[in-house]
Amino acid sequence: MSEDAAAPVSAGSDPAAYRFWVPEHVRFADLDLIGHVNNKAYATYAESGRAAFLRHIGLWRPDAARQSVVVRLQIDYRQELHYPAELRIGVRVLDIGRRSFTLGLGIFHGERCAATVVTVFARVDARTRRAVELDDAERAALGEYRAHALGG
Repeated sequence: MSEDAAAPVSAGSDPAAYRFWVPEHVRFADLDLIGHVNNKAYATYAESGRAAFLRHIGLWRPDAARQSVVVRLQIDYRQELHYPAELRIGVRVLDIGRRSFTLGLGIFHGERCAATVVTVFARVDARTRRAVELDDAERAALGEYRAHALGG
């Protein structure tokens, strides 16, 4: 991750850092034995946010010749979540590389940040499964949600 991408990560717990939002909710099945949301559920909430964001900007279609593959996932747990709860998942772009890009996500219950997530994707050719360079249209779509452009 570049230095420019690392700096805005600390702002990830501020809802103002995000322009793209996805609603989500805590399911009873998300709970662990002590009654709070299990750590694996946070990855599912983040996946919901990432998938909606990639569809929104045109980087995901099931039949597309180019796809985005998760190559790194980092979750920082900040607050417990409990059932029931309505959540909001914020998504922003932290870095755009040559063959990869990095998304930052915030999982919020009201204005309270329950977790921040950093996901690195490689852009790949769906047929060969090899990494490819992001094209100009992909860079432009991602650039609209770049963290530094949001004041984050």
